[in-house]
Amino acid sequence: MEKPIIAVVGSLNVDYTYRVPRIPIPGETLTASESFTCFGGKGANQAIAAARAGGSVRMIGCVGNDDSADRYRKHLSDEGINIEGIIPTDSAPTGSAFITVDDAGENAIVVDPGANHALRPEQIEQLAKLLESADALLLQLECPIPVVRRAAEIARSAGVRVFLNPSPWDDAIRKPCPPIDVLIANETEAGQLTGKAFTSLDAHPDQQVNHTLIVTRGAESTLVFEANGEHFESTPPRVTPVDTVGAGDTFAGALSVAIAEQMELSAAVSFANQAAALATQKAGAQTAIPCRQDIVNALG
Repeated sequence: MEKPIIAVVGSLNVDYTYRVPRIPIPGETLTASESFTCFGGKGANQAIAAARAGGSVRMIGCVGNDDSADRYRKHLSDEGINIEGIIPTDSAPTGSAFITVDDAGENAIVVDPGANHALRPEQIEQLAKLLESADALLLQLECPIPVVRRAAEIARSAGVRVFLNPSPWDDAIRKPCPPIDVLIANETEAGQLTGKAFTSLDAHPDQQVNHTLIVTRGAESTLVFEANGEHFESTPPRVTPVDTVGAGDTFAGALSVAIAEQMELSAAVSFANQAAALATQKAGAQTAIPCRQDIVNALG
């Protein structure tokens, strides 16, 4: 089967991760038992997740003119990702993130956007061919909202299915919401978008919503509300997490590939849930993202 083409417009960061017994409270200093540096950023995480899940991926984003950018380009190329759309800038360094992970696998993150916020809508227009010839476009909110909106408009006008993961949440995405086909949100993001608490399938969004809403809830069942009014839930595999960093990005990348392959929606959500569960079994974001064969094997 020919690989679906997934275009990703999003962030590229270098992650600095510190393992601590618990997430520090304000004013507290903790000593890390371990630290490591790796590549991250929600956009690139999702791009790698999509590539490892079986997609042919094109990454579009902005980096600084620095050593981190050079290393990142090579890293993505080694993953088989098209880097034609990665634009350099002199105005800011490559983005970075500082992550603390506690013994329970939970995390707290501080991000310096750097070059990610230098990306402009007109640059997306210049790269329109990378979007228009894709099977799906995957977006997040670590790049400027006008960039996200313009990318969605270009893709939708070409008949490309648009996926949006509204993370980290930015209320500006609602004014108005860009044209999308699938919205992938966690409980908090879904609540911020709709004003509802998504604790069960009873929290159905308003019927005028014209996209599919998928609400991930960690170890709890994933809630799926289709635009036609149908809804169902999908229970993720039971695992003991080592590190939850990147699990949501893995879900989004795997889901975009599964749906672009014309997989039934329920099967696509199960595929994405399995990928995300596997991603919690190793430390780090991109280092923990599973390959397609591992996902398939785990599904049985």
